[in-house]
Amino acid sequence: MNRVDLSDYVEKCLRLRTYMKRNGYEFAVMARRDNFAWITGGGDNKIFRSSDMGFGILVIGINSIQFIAQSMDSDRILDEELQGLDIESVELKWYEPSREETAMRLTRGGKVVSDIPLPGADFKMYDFVRLHFPLTDIDIQKYRKVGALCDRLLSNVAEQIHPGMTEHEIEARILYEYGKENMTPKVLLVGSDDRIAKYRHPASSPKKVEKLVLIHAAADKWGLHANITRMVYFGDSLPEELKENYNLLNLCEAQAMEMCRPGVHFQDIVNERRKIFAEHGCLGESDLHYPGATAGYFIGTAQPILDNEIIVDRMAFDWFITVKGAKVEELSVSGPNGGELLSSSVEGLWPTKSYRWKDNSYNLPLIMMK
Repeated sequence: MNRVDLSDYVEKCLRLRTYMKRNGYEFAVMARRDNFAWITGGGDNKIFRSSDMGFGILVIGINSIQFIAQSMDSDRILDEELQGLDIESVELKWYEPSREETAMRLTRGGKVVSDIPLPGADFKMYDFVRLHFPLTDIDIQKYRKVGALCDRLLSNVAEQIHPGMTEHEIEARILYEYGKENMTPKVLLVGSDDRIAKYRHPASSPKKVEKLVLIHAAADKWGLHANITRMVYFGDSLPEELKENYNLLNLCEAQAMEMCRPGVHFQDIVNERRKIFAEHGCLGESDLHYPGATAGYFIGTAQPILDNEIIVDRMAFDWFITVKGAKVEELSVSGPNGGELLSSSVEGLWPTKSYRWKDNSYNLPLIMMK
């Protein structure tokens, strides 16, 4: 059950309504699960786990909030996701006009902004994503717990992996460990040995593990996403090339986190990474995979890099950095003194090494040796 923090909810409603007034909107329609989770502090309006679209819609006016859902969904969402909130319920029978049509009817011809395409509304999904930042104090408290939890879950999975397991079997272990925490990965990758070098996104296969495994889960708890990649090696010593490549990736991870300060341009972080890659003879590698960027209630997007936006305070990131055969990806949040690493705990669950870039050092996960 979602426990809504009223002060957090009020702060986010105020942020949304300030945006609406500034842009002349009388109503905002929220249908996506990520935006629903943001404004409710972790609520979920899902029925289909595989979709970003929710089955309950919020229509937020300057002085009102209405919740639209069909009768088979409304009671549960109201009781378990919106408990304690002063929201008017609009319940539909399955044969009545759709949630979307009803949402637009309730706006009474006013100027509407929506996070899904609707006739008569301005579709501004990315404007909603921008409203998620800066993360609130409650968001940050929860995110630290999410990062530490995912570190533990991936450590649990790594301890269960052994040579001879298939990638499908490892995927099942990840689903089980995350499922116990009511977390369903939206992206789940498992690759081993030569498939890691061959594919940047190794979806699991029947292949049996020999020496090297890459595991990646992008999942959320309380609506906050932690998109993390780790690697495991079976043997007494890492191949030298793999060791050097992984150190290079972690250096770039530290560089990105250190530069996550309010006022820094996203492009500056990517350009600095390209310089590091060039110095190590890997320049072309930086163009073969998304560089990463923002995370949070929205699973992630590199759009701020393409638009050369500026980092704001308390913005979440997962910088995924790859070279052929290796990848790193951790969770962090921006701050005035550089980024804070959230996904590598101090409990010693995963081997780490300190990597320094300018003013900050980060204890980043290494390849686990077994």
